[in-house]
Amino acid sequence: MELSIIIVNYNGGMLVDACLESIYAHPPATAFEVVLIDNASTDGSGARVHAAFPALRYIANDSNAGLARAFNKGLAAAQGRYLLALDNDTRILPGALQSLLDFMDAHPDVGATGSLLLNPDLTPQRTFRRKPSALNAVFGRRSLITRLWPSNPLSSRYLMSEKGETADPFEVDWVSTAALMVRHDVYTSVGGLDEDFFVYWVDADWCARIRAGSWKIFAVPASRVIHDENLKARRRARRNVRMLIDFHRGAYLYYRKNHARSALNPMAWIALIGLSLRAGSMIGWDYLKFEILGRFAAHGRAATGNSTPRGR
Repeated sequence: MELSIIIVNYNGGMLVDACLESIYAHPPATAFEVVLIDNASTDGSGARVHAAFPALRYIANDSNAGLARAFNKGLAAAQGRYLLALDNDTRILPGALQSLLDFMDAHPDVGATGSLLLNPDLTPQRTFRRKPSALNAVFGRRSLITRLWPSNPLSSRYLMSEKGETADPFEVDWVSTAALMVRHDVYTSVGGLDEDFFVYWVDADWCARIRAGSWKIFAVPASRVIHDENLKARRRARRNVRMLIDFHRGAYLYYRKNHARSALNPMAWIALIGLSLRAGSMIGWDYLKFEILGRFAAHGRAATGNSTPRGR
C-alpha cells in the first residue's frame, strides 16, 4: 500500500461527503486506502458515509476523543508507506495527491509535506509558516492586526508571504494537518500526535518533533486543496467557547513544550497570563456582542414592530 489517507470526522455534515467524493474523483496513480475515524458524530454523518463509501476503512469511537487521539487511532491502523492527514472539510483538487507523492519520492530527506490550502473562492489561506513565537498572539494568521493589515512585515514573515501561492516547493517550519503528508518511517520514529492537545496546535507540535528528528518539512503549492474551515463558523455567528479555550490551551502547551519547559521559567507564567487574558477578552467580547447588544437590538426591533433580525 502506497498511501493511507486518514480523516477524523465529527459532525461533518455534507462536507465529509464532498471530501470523500473529491478523493475518489481525483485519486493518485497508485494503491491507496481511506481510513475514516468518526468521533461519535451526532448528525448521522459517520454512519451515512460508512454506508455510502464501502471502500472506507471505518472506525467508530464511542465518544468525541478529540483530533489527536482519534487521528492516532487512524495512524495505528494505516498500512501505507505515506500517511496523509486530511480534514473532513477539505476537497482535493486534480493532481493534489500525486504532487505530494512525487515530491516525497524524489526527496528522501523530507519527512513531511503540506498542500496549499485554499478558501472556497480559491484565495490562499496562508498556512505555510515559520516556527511560532510569542509574537504570534499579535501577528498570527487569525490575529486582528493580520486581518486588518495582512501585508505587515511581521505577519508576512511568519506566514512566508514572499513565497506566493505559485512558488516551487520550499522548506517551512510547520504546515497544517488539514492536508499534511508524512512518511510512515517518520511516524514510527517520532510517534503520532501528542494527545495532551485536543485539536489546536497539535500540528505545530508534531512538525516541531519531526524537525527535531532531523527531517525536513516542505510546502508543495502544486498540491491544491480547498479547505472550507469557516463554514461551521458561518452556521453559528457566535464563536464556540470551548473552541476558544482549546485554542489558547493548545498555544500554551506548545509554548511550554518548545520554549519554556520549566514551570519556574517566568516566561511560562507570562505566556499563561497573556493567553488567559486573550481568551477571556475574546469570550467577553462575544458575550457583550451577542447577549447584551443583541438584547438591545431585539428590544429595538420589538419596539418598532420589526421582529426580523437585520441581515436575515
